[in-house]
Amino acid sequence: MTGEAHAGKSYDVVVIGAGPAGLTAGMYCARQGFSTVVVAGEVGGQAAWAGKIENYLGWQAITGPELVEAFRTHVARFDVSCLEGQLVNALVPRDDGEFDVYTREGLALATRAVIIATGKAPNRLSVPGEIELIGRGVSYCATCDAAFFTGSDVAVVGPGESAADAALQLARLGARPTVLSERALKVPDTMLAALSVEEAIILRPGAKVVRIEGETAVTGITVRDLSTHAEETLSAKGVFIETGAIAAADFTAGLVETNEQGEIVVDKRCATSLPGVYAAGDVTDGLGKQVIIAAGEGARAAVAAGQDLKRR
Repeated sequence: MTGEAHAGKSYDVVVIGAGPAGLTAGMYCARQGFSTVVVAGEVGGQAAWAGKIENYLGWQAITGPELVEAFRTHVARFDVSCLEGQLVNALVPRDDGEFDVYTREGLALATRAVIIATGKAPNRLSVPGEIELIGRGVSYCATCDAAFFTGSDVAVVGPGESAADAALQLARLGARPTVLSERALKVPDTMLAALSVEEAIILRPGAKVVRIEGETAVTGITVRDLSTHAEETLSAKGVFIETGAIAAADFTAGLVETNEQGEIVVDKRCATSLPGVYAAGDVTDGLGKQVIIAAGEGARAAVAAGQDLKRR
């Protein structure tokens, strides 16, 4: 990515976020001839934490950091300014239909269109071993990583449907999941019935995660029984944390329509309820939080933004 963004400069498009959706959107906007800047705290998003990716077309197996570096190299071929280390904290519509974008670090940018691609931040357990072992057994996405744990003991941590669904996915792929929750699972009766018929699934309500074990990879998980306060270390090669996620776009509050999960509602063109503002990737209410889907939505948002800019 080339160019230097600076306070007071005006762009055709400001892309907020530099994960797969944001980088793809930036590239597609630049290819259409629009002056474009990508603003983000860091390049890569959640993809940078992935230990191994086998479902991105073109690579049979690649690590998250390697894929992000390939994205960065590809986008660098185009005239896209990139401003890292800048966190957007305000998006202000102007009377003329354009926008001012402000960052926490004091930058102000004017733009004709905005593409929001800030992704989601997973709710973390905040226990020892979690951050250190992300991508080395700790995962926040069963759909992404379940296939790597066939035949292995794994732990699923969470109180609701996402944890139950992760356990079912894992069991169907041959893993042996233990579901850990501080209270009884809060899931529909049909899902509870599905869990009960899977012999490989063990439910452990009343268990609080204390620590994730392992030096270079996950080897186990230590839990505390909330009734007896006794601690026990369970063998596990994987820990799937399914405690929800936070849509990372607080600066849009009151500007665009969101759903109950805080995700930005978009139409088939990735347009939001506010004209001139588009959204792509995990921050939206779109189905499937996957790298390849996010990249596709980034392209769609950029094409839609380009069409609308040309009409103005």
